Amino acid sequence: MKPVTLAHIASELGISKFSVSRALTGKPGVSAATRQRVLNKARTLGYRHASLAPSLPRIALLIPHQDVDDMEFWMGVISGASQEAEALGYTFVTRPLENPPSHDEPAALNTIGGVIVAGSRARPALAPYLDAGLPAVLVTYAQPLEPHDAVHPADWEGGHTVAEHLIRLGHTRLAYVTEAPEKPSFAGRARGFRDAASRVAGVDVQELHIETDDPGVSFERAYRRLARRGAGPTGILTSTDGIAFTVAWALGRMGLAVPGDVSLVGFNDATASARFIPKLTTLKIPTRDLGRAAMRFLHERIAGPARPPRRLQLAPEFILRDSTGPAPAEAVRLERRAAPSTR
Repeated sequence: MKPVTLAHIASELGISKFSVSRALTGKPGVSAATRQRVLNKARTLGYRHASLAPSLPRIALLIPHQDVDDMEFWMGVISGASQEAEALGYTFVTRPLENPPSHDEPAALNTIGGVIVAGSRARPALAPYLDAGLPAVLVTYAQPLEPHDAVHPADWEGGHTVAEHLIRLGHTRLAYVTEAPEKPSFAGRARGFRDAASRVAGVDVQELHIETDDPGVSFERAYRRLARRGAGPTGILTSTDGIAFTVAWALGRMGLAVPGDVSLVGFNDATASARFIPKLTTLKIPTRDLGRAAMRFLHERIAGPARPPRRLQLAPEFILRDSTGPAPAEAVRLERRAAPSTR
């Protein structure tokens, strides 16, 4: 049997090969009715063309440009979501968002069947996509009664676990350090840390909000202020491993050893945390599982758009390494080095 050609289709329909070609490739110049006639006839005759293959739904993972900086975390989420999407029969794309969104972004989503929204820092930029009515799952905290499914780490549990660990080691002066206290995940870690400490008499918790432009110097100033009052923390949880590395550097500048003088715990289990000296105690977030769960939620939302919104938290794993130890017997004493100047 001879292969079906454009000429065969054109002859059957009484139109030109030029019109058949434009109809199959989706180019302008033919009416919608003619395009549909061409597609139907091509299928009937067994003509092979990419435009005739069954199209898979496309899923877009939307990530604000601000959160691209934390790509080790998000690459785990993307990996899990894309693997689950492929297993479920979807195509998957990752789309960084601008804040405010560029003019072409909403239009680009016309071919998208659902979205996974990664990150919390640019909710205004995400609003047009959510308001468009696309099925959506958030990999962050949902607003109260927000009509979208959401998955995120159990941050409160993570912070609570760290405080309990430090208190068992004898630490009574604790601190939580972050550069972005407004982020829901960081705020959840702080709440868990405070709540665990509040249950034990004699334990004090300070929250140190450091500056993003010079976090090491900002932390050192804050720590020195506490130490001058005899309240220098000996057990510290940071909102991320990156902040923990910065805090360790600043403690070293002040002549304080980790964990001899100060026990230090991070959050995320970045690759560098196991190579750091000392190896960093931290909490490992199951990023791939977050991505897989988000994709499953989205698949079920597409199939059942009327189902009630769901929330899912995945517990982090406490990774005990070398940066925590017993509380020092004496109060923290700083080297007689001048504090950083105030700019």
